[in-house]
Amino acid sequence: MIFRLRAPQPPLSYFVENLWFYQDLKVNHTKEKLLPNGAVELIIDLSEGPKKLYNNLDLAQFVTYNRCWISGMQQRYIVIGVERGSSMMGVHFRTGGAAPFFGFPISELSGTVVELDLIWKSEMLFLREQLLETQSVDKKFDLLEAFLIRKAQSRLDPDKTLAAALATLRSWPVVPLGEVASSLGLSHKQMIAHFDCRVGLTPKLISRVFRFRRAVVGASLATAPLDWSDLAVAWGYYDQAHLIHEFQQFAGMTPAQYQKNHSEYPDYVPVD
Repeated sequence: MIFRLRAPQPPLSYFVENLWFYQDLKVNHTKEKLLPNGAVELIIDLSEGPKKLYNNLDLAQFVTYNRCWISGMQQRYIVIGVERGSSMMGVHFRTGGAAPFFGFPISELSGTVVELDLIWKSEMLFLREQLLETQSVDKKFDLLEAFLIRKAQSRLDPDKTLAAALATLRSWPVVPLGEVASSLGLSHKQMIAHFDCRVGLTPKLISRVFRFRRAVVGASLATAPLDWSDLAVAWGYYDQAHLIHEFQQFAGMTPAQYQKNHSEYPDYVPVD
């Protein structure tokens, strides 16, 4: 298996955390949970055949996606199919980073997975053909970076107001949203509208996702049974019950179940 990451250069780096590529995937399972991580993900399938997105409540049901798709901001886990030997590449946007590449509020993608030819039509399919014809992984990354810069046109100026708000919402103790908005010179309503357009989740919900992400990373790094009561407070929860409730909401499992079953990548949990 080949796995590569590239961190783009400015100005793209203000919006994109990394570009990724893998070839000849080696897995021993066919389904995995992808947990909410505060990111929008663009996926280009470089292998053949449709890929599956399962119904969380009934894994016998699924819908299929072909060639290229975008996964919007999620507020609950999704279950995706994985196929041994498959190859894909994609874009992991920073929180709030996907907006310059689309001509509509990014909240329209939230909670969904959408085939990209419905949005970018033949442009995306042409890019995929170029990627398939290119052997060098570095040149594949070059093509994808150039495509993103063309799509953003002149909209790659950093949003300093949004960056400051997100930095505050990542912190603990949590600052009341009214205080966050006031410190940035915004009304609460303006802040909500800004997040709807640029982030795709409300400030309150993205703050919860950030906190959950801290807990997920912490639990994934542990090599021994954890004292969930103490860690709940350390990760920003009121108590252990609050921690368990949030894991059930976002991951559909308890923290202990997550620690036992997670993969080497914190956001992914094999299902079978």
